[in-house]
Amino acid sequence: MARYPNPFAAIRAAWLISRARQGSDDLGQTELGEGLGFGQAAVSKYEKGMREPTFADLQRLIAHTDYRLEVRLRPEPRHASRAHHFHVSDPMPFAVSDLHLSRRMPAQLNPESGHLPSSDHDGPRLEEALLHLYELQALAADLRRPEERLQRAYEQFHTERDRDLIHQMLALGAGASQAARILARAIDHGTDRPVGRRAARREQNDPRAARLVWAHIVCSLRAEEGICRERITWLRRALDAARLRRRAQIKVEDAELIARNSQRPGALADVDQAKAELEAVSKACADHSRNGGVEGVGLAGERYLIAELAELADRTRALYDELASEPTFAAWRAEHASTDPLYDAWLDGELRDFPSPPRLYPDWEVLAKDHTSPAEPETGEGGRMVADHCGQQWEVLLVAGTDSAAVARRVSGNRVTGPVYLLADHVDSAQARETIASGPASLAAVTTALRSS
Repeated sequence: MARYPNPFAAIRAAWLISRARQGSDDLGQTELGEGLGFGQAAVSKYEKGMREPTFADLQRLIAHTDYRLEVRLRPEPRHASRAHHFHVSDPMPFAVSDLHLSRRMPAQLNPESGHLPSSDHDGPRLEEALLHLYELQALAADLRRPEERLQRAYEQFHTERDRDLIHQMLALGAGASQAARILARAIDHGTDRPVGRRAARREQNDPRAARLVWAHIVCSLRAEEGICRERITWLRRALDAARLRRRAQIKVEDAELIARNSQRPGALADVDQAKAELEAVSKACADHSRNGGVEGVGLAGERYLIAELAELADRTRALYDELASEPTFAAWRAEHASTDPLYDAWLDGELRDFPSPPRLYPDWEVLAKDHTSPAEPETGEGGRMVADHCGQQWEVLLVAGTDSAAVARRVSGNRVTGPVYLLADHVDSAQARETIASGPASLAAVTTALRSS
């Protein structure tokens, strides 16, 4: 039999019928039952799990809603491979090793031990979460396809620009795969083989996804969307750089043609100026090439990749919205918002359009080590007090280390309490100082202004 996740976990017919009916517009139990020759009482018993429909009846019930029941028979060996066993028994199931993923996850969900215990306000039943697991696995597979396709193109044509694009696509799927792996492991360990009477077993043991586990799954999806959006932005900038280079090439060609057919004294100077502009924009193209494929920038299917990644990002967002609607995630957010308010604003608030949330450090010393900022906060300038959406006070400062950066440290009364945000780095000092001094009084709003500038 199939081994992973636990083969004794199964989606309940009661949950499928209830979800399909409630997700359909103006469809009550009576209306659904009459369309099939059932009574309202029979449909009610089906939804409560007091009575199990046959598979044929289940298909007919779902078919009379705004949903359809799809069934797929997928081959899976009865005997697990060694690699599969290693994956299931991974002692660090919740450790985030991917840098692109880890910098988009809140600190609370990156525990060193990798263990996320059960808690109050637990999430959906693990058996019902199987449907979400299949959605996550399908999404992760689709997110890996752009990189796989580029790998095949590079193996066939050996184009250096394809290597650049492969490098950018490697991070895709990290969040969806992480979410699927966590959910599969939770289902595997949380659903046991039923013993005794099935109904009695369910009443005694009704395992659900722990609140922090569910939060990790949802936040991993949000991180996945951020990775996709970041790659789209990078590709658009590459296209813009390629467009400017092409215009500069045309300008050089026109200037050389005029110089050959004209005796105007300034013609040669125009050629030199056009070549200087071409050299400048060519350097901008080089910034988008790490493997020497400068000439291929903008000509390697970037437009098609943008369209594909946009569709995948929208699909990821839709699944995020669905999983985030669970009450357990709302409970986690309510508890976590005051700890990391800018991450909460990044989920679906003012910072939603940015590819990653501002990094929260436990104290100034850790920030200084990571960003080569001054070791002492007294070196900051242009400080201003702002409030987050939880009512907490933060002092926004401009610090000048190797690179100028805008930071915010939490203040309680006249005392700095420890946590420090890196709001924006590599900022223009004069412009950032003006934004801090005269910008909005909201922490999220001033962060938006600093990042946008």
